[in-house]
Amino acid sequence: MSYGAFMGLFDEHLLPSTSTLTLSLPGSLPAFLILLLSIITGPLLDAHLHHYLAFTGFTLTTLAYLALSFTCGAGLYGQGTYWAILLCFLLAGLGQACFFVASSQNATQWFPHHRYIAIGITSAGAAIGGILYPLAIRFLVGTYAFPTGIRIFAALVSSTGLLAALAGKANPAVPPRPLGPLTRTTTWLDPAALRSRAFATYAAGVACIFAGFFALPFFVTNWAQHKGLGVAQDIVGGDGELPAASGPPGFRSYWFLVILNGSSAVGRVAGSWAAGRVGDPLLTQAAFCVLTALLAVLMWPLAGDTPTAVAFAVLYGVFGGGVLGLVASVVADLVPGERKDRVGQWTGMLFLACAVPALVGPLVGGALYACYGENAVGWFTGGALLAAAAWMGLGVWLKRREERRVVGGKEVGVEV
Repeated sequence: MSYGAFMGLFDEHLLPSTSTLTLSLPGSLPAFLILLLSIITGPLLDAHLHHYLAFTGFTLTTLAYLALSFTCGAGLYGQGTYWAILLCFLLAGLGQACFFVASSQNATQWFPHHRYIAIGITSAGAAIGGILYPLAIRFLVGTYAFPTGIRIFAALVSSTGLLAALAGKANPAVPPRPLGPLTRTTTWLDPAALRSRAFATYAAGVACIFAGFFALPFFVTNWAQHKGLGVAQDIVGGDGELPAASGPPGFRSYWFLVILNGSSAVGRVAGSWAAGRVGDPLLTQAAFCVLTALLAVLMWPLAGDTPTAVAFAVLYGVFGGGVLGLVASVVADLVPGERKDRVGQWTGMLFLACAVPALVGPLVGGALYACYGENAVGWFTGGALLAAAAWMGLGVWLKRREERRVVGGKEVGVEV
């Protein structure tokens, strides 16, 4: 969700003549690649190839952000080169894909008896990055201009990526699942998952989440500026003449993204705690989807002053964090006991189904924003989350029906 900070920079300063729809693509493309490549990284993690993936991701993300610093000349107004920026975010997406499944996979392996809260805490790390990265981007670009600021930012990303590569490793107590021939379909796709009705309905629900959820954070800074809820921050052009915080006084619009991401960290942990108390992460996630949808449909359009808008950012972050933080927990819960060595594979299959919606969703949000304004983005997000809740509700019913069959001894199979 940190792309919102870049979105503001591109829209305000570096690519002012580029349409909102076009500017959405560099943000949605990495999400598409992260999800698409999960079908590969999941089985590799089941085979305990964590370090190979982590160091590949560290290298690619470092190169991506270093290259990004050379795409906008001296950082003056209108000097952005769109195609070069797009390629840099494509490379960043390839690197981030190497880390995406690994975090929840490690938590599941090391804390099998407390996996809900462990996954929630791990997921909260993404939200913390969503606080620090937008602040770092704005501060560094506002102080040193875009080229130098992004190079410093690349060093920050590189250091955190290296730390993750060194610290993340498989639990040796969990036996690895042999990878199998690379050309065999079952190496990447588990037939049991394809036959699971609950898994299929859950995949449809998560696809709706990825289609609609991220459109709103992408445009939250633009929303704040256009409604007069926050003001933009000028960007140093490289000559050092502009102060870092020039422009009209007031609440900076990018703070809404920071607040939303920070609240998401609370929501991810709280959602995992609630799932442990309820005993059903799928039902818990469906409830969070409904609450987040109501905020997007009702509170996003009606926020007419800065305090109300801040309250919206906090609540959307908390409940939205619950939505995002429970995905890995639900997958681990849906995998049958005899196939627990395939959690990475099932996770990869789930995210593969979400790749195209994640690519198209922000583009649809951008088109709606350009044609109908910011309220349409909230309605789109809310509708997608309500559809996700409906699919998840169906998944809860299918899962419980199968559990009753197994307990009754009438049928024991892989269909869930």
